[in-house]
Amino acid sequence: MAILHRAVQAEDKAARRAAILDSAEGLLSQDSENFASVAQVAEAAGLAKGTVYLYFETKEEIIMAVHIRHSLTLFDRIDAIFADPSTELTVERSIDSFCEFVASTPLFLQLGCFCHLTAERNINLEVVYQFRLQISTRLQKAGALLEKRFPALAPMAGMQLLHDTYAFALGSWQLAEPTKPQDEINQRPGMEYFRRDFYQDLRRGLLALWRGHLQAPATAARDA
Repeated sequence: MAILHRAVQAEDKAARRAAILDSAEGLLSQDSENFASVAQVAEAAGLAKGTVYLYFETKEEIIMAVHIRHSLTLFDRIDAIFADPSTELTVERSIDSFCEFVASTPLFLQLGCFCHLTAERNINLEVVYQFRLQISTRLQKAGALLEKRFPALAPMAGMQLLHDTYAFALGSWQLAEPTKPQDEINQRPGMEYFRRDFYQDLRRGLLALWRGHLQAPATAARDA
């Protein structure tokens, strides 16, 4: 049954927005390839379709909002790890934390690819700007924390390393395409090389990336 009363208080609006995103994420988890309409989200959330449009203009904007929520959760996690002086922070632990998040949040990279390749074409530019501004702000904060834990990193190099980590993961996911249709293709003759463990490949590639950054000259980030 649709909930007809309109949220007025700020906390009510926040709760309703969260309910919409919870429903969208549930639908995406069931079938990320066929996220068809705002109407589906409204029905799953128990809301009228018009109510959903008060919060999001398009289904692409809903998908981006789910990705933003995942991204902020990731930043909260890595900030807590980087800022904890009681914990020895190693390259391996940093990468394992990221890979664990990716594995436990399978939509993260898939929605990231969707947002960067297609979603922004059907989203208000102001919404896209606010998304990128949030990411930029959190990236700077996390990068600064990382530089304190790894003194070999030059100023701004921590931010660059985190950006490169995401870019590598996103590109690796696109090449691997660990989805059911792609997996079926990989079982055919001649596809032996592509029957790979995505997460193992991701970890190995990120280890090389991080070690390369940490061994780079201190001026590299400033000259980039």
